[in-house]
Amino acid sequence: MTTRIAAAALVPAILLGAGAPAVAASNTLTLTTLDRNGKKVTVNATAVNLTTNSSYKVKSNKPKKLPKGNYAVLASIKNGSAVTLGVRTVKVSGASKTTVDARKGKKVTVGLSPAPTSEWLYAQTTVEVCTRSASASYAVQASDYGDGSVYVIPNSSKKYAFAAMRTWADGSGHPGSTHYAVMYTTTGVPSKPSRTAKQSSLATVNVASRRGPSAGDYSSLAVQPIDRPCGGMYHGLVNSNEPYRTKIKVSAGKWDFPVHSSGTAKDGSSPFIGHYYSPRKIVAGKSYSLNFFRSAWGPSAYVPATVYGRINYSLNEMFADPGYPRGNVEGGDKATATLTFGGKIVKTVKDRGWEPGSTDLSYKVKKAGWYTLTNTASRYYPEITFPAGMLSPKTSVTYRFKAKPNTSVVAPVYGIAMLPAGLDLYNRAKPNSTTNVELKLNRSKMYADTKLGKNPTVKSIGAKASFDGGKTWRSVKVKKINGKWTAIVGNPASGAVSLRVRVTVTNGGYTDVTIIRAYAIG
Repeated sequence: MTTRIAAAALVPAILLGAGAPAVAASNTLTLTTLDRNGKKVTVNATAVNLTTNSSYKVKSNKPKKLPKGNYAVLASIKNGSAVTLGVRTVKVSGASKTTVDARKGKKVTVGLSPAPTSEWLYAQTTVEVCTRSASASYAVQASDYGDGSVYVIPNSSKKYAFAAMRTWADGSGHPGSTHYAVMYTTTGVPSKPSRTAKQSSLATVNVASRRGPSAGDYSSLAVQPIDRPCGGMYHGLVNSNEPYRTKIKVSAGKWDFPVHSSGTAKDGSSPFIGHYYSPRKIVAGKSYSLNFFRSAWGPSAYVPATVYGRINYSLNEMFADPGYPRGNVEGGDKATATLTFGGKIVKTVKDRGWEPGSTDLSYKVKKAGWYTLTNTASRYYPEITFPAGMLSPKTSVTYRFKAKPNTSVVAPVYGIAMLPAGLDLYNRAKPNSTTNVELKLNRSKMYADTKLGKNPTVKSIGAKASFDGGKTWRSVKVKKINGKWTAIVGNPASGAVSLRVRVTVTNGGYTDVTIIRAYAIG
């Protein structure tokens, strides 16, 4: 796991050191730090042993006892609104000394050609200098937030890396808005750290952020580079209480586009209550689409599993966006799960909401045979006021599958995601219209020590719709459209549509999912 500890914008970085062995008194490091005017200043820096990767706090201009060895010394030096980042390699043996001189820093600029022209765009650059290590990386980071500027001291050593990211954002998702994100990295810290990217080399990410099923009032959209040297950066682009469509023009590489939802608590605070992580490998010139907060939130793709002879199932995966059915759920629900065998309930587990940690059903399989697991959940945030007309307030799922003792396998059943097409940004269908609901079948394992096995063969798929909140149900037609199972729902004149789908497999197992108020009629 990569470990980074970096400073906030325009604040000298402080990296916290790990525990270290006893140090011989004869081995010390004295770090001298000079600002851009050549004045000696005191900063908190970090020394990283390049062999053991242990890190130590170092206060400049004062001897620091360290174990003998070769070190990377990372420092951040502030001059007013300017910050200079530097790294030095030093051998500690006896009384050792090194200097980080901010006067040697080169200014970092990141540009676009042609430059973005909207007067509402706010630009920000974040710069990072880091150690390169497979086991752990340490970094110093700074931003040109406000009227600041960032400088880096060149260093050609391949032990280090440099990264710079610039974004242009207006903070909204207003129709027609476009945001930009450009990043580049180098091995070593370059003597010419500025770059200008061509807009023609960027990819386009089309983002739709909807409203309806989230318990939150606001959603935020950000960009974050991933899986590259340095790059421990995160820039917000949009924060809005309205649905929106927007574009992000982004340079090639691996990026995440995280989205967070926040609610309105009764004490006036706005806690985060849900998140999406949507990593993508971006190719120059290509187009991508991201859809967040789609309708029909229901059970995730994680189905029950038998782990070392015990049936295991998490109760906390009942409100997942169907476009992100694995690991992207909005917490806060009450749930009751029951497991039956031979017509008798053998286990019942309740999640009363906001309990510490996850709530799981676990049952030791004593006899091989058919088991039926049902989980029924309702949204529950005692300190949060739900938005009016919130969708997907209740869901339930039933799995019927065979299990036997002393096995570690994922149940041969499917998770079911329902994706209604043609809805507006508030997840509404037109009155008296027809909605095609794609039925996406997923199987994912939550427990690493289980075998997924072959996907079971589908025997039949049935679907029903309710227009009175689940009191009565009517069957709807299911057929394949462009190779995808699709339920054809005739919509009412007003209200909301609840959905129920059962997928039966050839061995006799099945999954049955119900979502109350899956989407609205507008």
